[in-house]
Amino acid sequence: MKSRKLRTKSERIILREKTVSFVIMVFVCALFLFPLLYMFGTSFKSDLDLQLYPNKIFPSSWDQWTLAHYSGFLIRDGEVDNMVYWMINSLWSTAATVFLTVATDLIVAYALVFLRWKGKNFFIGALILWMMIPGVLGMTSSFAMFASIKNLLNSQSDAARYALIYGWLVLPSGTGIFNLLLMRTFFMSIPKDLIDSARSDGASHMTIFFKLIVPLAKPTIMLIILFSFNGAWNNLQWPQLLLGPENVAWRTITVALASYTGGSTWGQAGVSMATSVFSLIPIMIIFFITQNKMIDGMVTTGVKG
Repeated sequence: MKSRKLRTKSERIILREKTVSFVIMVFVCALFLFPLLYMFGTSFKSDLDLQLYPNKIFPSSWDQWTLAHYSGFLIRDGEVDNMVYWMINSLWSTAATVFLTVATDLIVAYALVFLRWKGKNFFIGALILWMMIPGVLGMTSSFAMFASIKNLLNSQSDAARYALIYGWLVLPSGTGIFNLLLMRTFFMSIPKDLIDSARSDGASHMTIFFKLIVPLAKPTIMLIILFSFNGAWNNLQWPQLLLGPENVAWRTITVALASYTGGSTWGQAGVSMATSVFSLIPIMIIFFITQNKMIDGMVTTGVKG
C-alpha cells in the first residue's frame, strides 16, 4: 500500500480556510435562497393549502399544486390585464435608465482618465464625498422640484403627463457614482502607450473612444448593465412617490407589487407571490446573459495599471 502523503502546515491552514469559507458561503446562500424558495412554492399553493399550511414552503400534496394564481396575467375578464402595462412600463424605463447610465459612465470616465483639464482631481474628490451623503436627501429635493411643476402636469394630456413623469423618473437615475468609478478604474488599467500610439497615428478622441476604448470596456459595461438594470428594476421609493397618485396602469411592477391582489382573501397571498416570481424573469434573463462577462468585469476593474 502506498503511504499517505502528509500535508504540510501551510497546506493544512489553506485547507482549513477553504473549508470554513465554503461553509460560510453555503450558509449565506441558504439565507438568500430560502425567501425565494418560499415565494416560488407559495405561488403554486391552492387557496386551501394557503389557509391550512401557510408556513410550508411547497404545497402539502401533489393535488394542491395549481397555476391558478398565474392565470389572468395577460387577459383578465376579456380585457388586457394591468400586469401587461406594468411590465412594459418597467421594461422601457429600466432599459432607458441602463442606456443613460452606460453612456454617461463611459463619457465621463473617459474624460476623467484620458483628458487633461483643471479641477479634475477636485471633481473626483467631490464624487467620492457625494457617495457618503444619503440618497434620500437628493430624492427629497428632486421631489420638491417635481411638486413645483405639478400644476403644469395637471393641465397636460394623459400622454404628456405620462412622458413628463417618466422623464422625471428616468433622468435622475441615468448614472451612478459607484458605476462611474468602476468604469474609471477599468480605464486606468488600460496602458497609456496604447492611447498615445493611437494619437500619434492621427486618431481623434471620437475614434479612440468608439474604436478602442468601448470594445475594451465590454466586460465592465456588462457588469454595469447588470448592476444598473437590477437597481432600476427594483427601484421602489422614487417611482412610488411619482406614480402613486396616478393611473394604476402607469405604475411600474415594483410599485404595483405592493397592492396587486386577486381572488379570495387567502388567494391574495398566492397572487402576490406569483406576481413576484413573474417579475423576476427579466432579472434572471439579464443575469444569465451577463454572468460570464460580469466575472471578467469584476476581475479587470480590480487591476490598476
